[in-house]
Amino acid sequence: MDLGLAGKVALVFGGSKGIGLGCAHEFAREGCRTVIAARTQATIDAAVADVKAAGGQAVGISADCTTKDGIGQAVRAASDAFGAPDILIFNVDSGPKGAFLDVDDDTFAAANNNNVMAFRWAVQAVVPHMRAKGWGRILTIGTNSVKAPHRKLARAAQNTYRVGALALSKTISAELGPMGITVNTLGTGAIATPQFKEVFTKIAAEHGQTYEAHIAERTSHYPIQRMGTPEDMAAAAAFLCSDRAGFITGQVLVVDGGNLEVLQ
Repeated sequence: MDLGLAGKVALVFGGSKGIGLGCAHEFAREGCRTVIAARTQATIDAAVADVKAAGGQAVGISADCTTKDGIGQAVRAASDAFGAPDILIFNVDSGPKGAFLDVDDDTFAAANNNNVMAFRWAVQAVVPHMRAKGWGRILTIGTNSVKAPHRKLARAAQNTYRVGALALSKTISAELGPMGITVNTLGTGAIATPQFKEVFTKIAAEHGQTYEAHIAERTSHYPIQRMGTPEDMAAAAAFLCSDRAGFITGQVLVVDGGNLEVLQ
């Protein structure tokens, strides 16, 4: 299937590892010129080298994409290297964790900044370029907890503002649709990333289990009895950012192996 992505410029926030890196590879395979934006130069360099080694075109920029200045730096780097972004993958740290009774105002403010304000700044930065082209794709890497918060993960502020970001995405999709720009969200489930392993290693220890035993027990209840991979997410991302998905906007697509119904 030709997704019509060859020659497009894809700007991937958090593109140096995990789901972001999976997206960077996938878009490069589809012929995109890919810009990897993240904070740590060493992981950026490694990611760019990996994409190039696989035959793709890529550059990297060290920028904090939870800040307005960092987002501006990333968009300018993309424009300088390949041209203004056609595709934005908004994939950032969702902020501090904690249960509602344990977190303070600063935690809620940080979650609002990372999930809602940073998304707003990113859209403001790329939309003028996309509008001029009459084509654009904006995709947020979110979570299935926007539909059913996980009771075993203490993420009161994150859950609140992830839903806020989804509401903003839905709202702006109506405004940007006539410009040829779609806006969607991917809801992640149990995806085998370094961050996931770190979180669930601690949870497993609390249950007196090894990480491997805990994951085997957890995924045994899923309709598709395995964890997801960054490649699973990236394949869905590429489709939603393609010409083939031009009639899909304002949506959240949950990519979690069917486990949403057993989260509780």
